[in-house]
Amino acid sequence: MNINIKEFTRKRPVIFSDVDGTIYRHFKLLESTKQDVLHAVIKAKSHFNICTGNPVKDRMLELVETLKARYLIGSSGAQIYDVKNKEIIKSWHIDFETTKKILEVAKINNFQVIFWDNEKYYYLIDDKASVESIGEYHFTQLDRLNEVGEKYAGQFIEPVKIEFYSLTNPETEAGALEMFEHVKHFDNVTMIPTDCNIEISPLNVDKGSAIKWMIENIYNQSTEKYDALTLNDVMTIGDSNNDLPMIKITHYSYAMANACKNVLNSATFFTSAVEQNGLGEAVFDYLYRYKNYVKKYLLHDFHTEEWIDPNENFEFED
Repeated sequence: MNINIKEFTRKRPVIFSDVDGTIYRHFKLLESTKQDVLHAVIKAKSHFNICTGNPVKDRMLELVETLKARYLIGSSGAQIYDVKNKEIIKSWHIDFETTKKILEVAKINNFQVIFWDNEKYYYLIDDKASVESIGEYHFTQLDRLNEVGEKYAGQFIEPVKIEFYSLTNPETEAGALEMFEHVKHFDNVTMIPTDCNIEISPLNVDKGSAIKWMIENIYNQSTEKYDALTLNDVMTIGDSNNDLPMIKITHYSYAMANACKNVLNSATFFTSAVEQNGLGEAVFDYLYRYKNYVKKYLLHDFHTEEWIDPNENFEFED
């Protein structure tokens, strides 16, 4: 695809980034990654949007503040959270009858299940180790997990996402594929086996569908400063199977060096591993390709880039 940079001078750069394995690994955010994202947001006037399988809960809400993200796509596309206005503006749900049938399969096979809607957060089996291990990705403090999390006892819920975890072969691709054999017959939900679990979402809902919704409902209008955007304008970046739906629909799609084979085979562009600031490198590659925006060192000006204080006052420019 030939892109004429001059045609895009009035178009805002918009980035959709996965979290685990892309922004950080094991919650360790590199300072270089943080600075590059903040530079893109504050200096290059980009919208940095987080796109994750995690729910809109404490850990992701802290991360969006750290990186000045404009929107948070949570639950693998089933939740869209407006960071500026601090509200979920769109969500999709699995109906209660389907949820009950899926949970019955889990009970019979002794699978741990974590599931939630926009308020409630449940686990199926009262196994402290698995609940805390999984909950660490959603909450920064154990006290908050204990406060919000609840063992499921049949309450009405239409979850935005259901996650299956193997207790006998925990957090492995083999365990996920074994569980998948028991639930793959459900044809009224979206189901993705990852390298550690089974993600079950509302039918036809994934990270790609959420981005399409945002293009059609948020970024589709021209403003005084910016022109409307299409899927050919935005950047996506990720490393795992649940990132494939967004990687496949955008031109500026990037695979991390640590990505799974499916992502590596589907992305348009490639970057370094998460431990090597692959996200930061990809962001500036996108800004250069899309807006001809170049960091100083790329122009052989090796003076230190301005350090950006993540705690300084910041207001979104819409």
